[in-house]
Amino acid sequence: MYDWVYIYEFEGNIRDKIPSLVDEDYIGFWKEAGYSFLFFKKEKKNQLEKLLVPFRSELVIRHEDWESGASLDILNVGRITVHPPWKNPPVEGGINLCIDPSMAFGSGYHATTRGCLTLLDKLFQDFIPQTVLDLGTGTGVLSIACLKMGAKNAFCIDYNNLSTDTAKKNRSLNGFDKNMHLWMGDVRDFLHIPADLLIANLHFHVIDQITDQEDFYSKTYHILSGLLGQEGHLIEEKLKKKLHLLDRHEENFWFTYLFKS
Repeated sequence: MYDWVYIYEFEGNIRDKIPSLVDEDYIGFWKEAGYSFLFFKKEKKNQLEKLLVPFRSELVIRHEDWESGASLDILNVGRITVHPPWKNPPVEGGINLCIDPSMAFGSGYHATTRGCLTLLDKLFQDFIPQTVLDLGTGTGVLSIACLKMGAKNAFCIDYNNLSTDTAKKNRSLNGFDKNMHLWMGDVRDFLHIPADLLIANLHFHVIDQITDQEDFYSKTYHILSGLLGQEGHLIEEKLKKKLHLLDRHEENFWFTYLFKS
């Protein structure tokens, strides 16, 4: 369970020093450009200053502020229930996802994640894709939802090491070590992977680029999100020239789409 989060910024890549820092308070490690960020549940400044690596800053925030003001609790989206590992779902049955978001994207509280879960719930009631390609997997919540609803395999890509580490933990929490496959890399390099369903909850400019690639259109179904306001309309008009729009979800100016080839 998270309350306060202590974030420490360093110059360079300090991945090789991580093993000596892992304890009960360690949350994760994030590398961005030429900087490294360490996340802990408690204050570690004195310990970290001994690493002899240029130390840039310390930030202390409540985890709910990282989550846009929402504390982690049980979340219901259609038939799907998302709960952190320290809270049990209220009832047995249904589609229960145990997700520890750490500091990665995909707790379920953002409008784009909820939009994807909403359209996945609808799609899987009519058709069960056997293979899923999840671009920008974050915590892995969307792939785990697909596997819980009957998909056989999910191929998950994210460029962020903290996201892939978090998704590995969540696939184990949900018992999908054998059929949820994870890679760290640029999503634009993985469109060739065959899949019945492609999910992309990404920034507009990345979605605009992947929808220029022919391999994007080789999938049967597409769920796209991460599109704000006019961005959604631009992608919708672009894809309607090649795909059929089946459904659209809008929440707080964020758009999520379900298309079929």
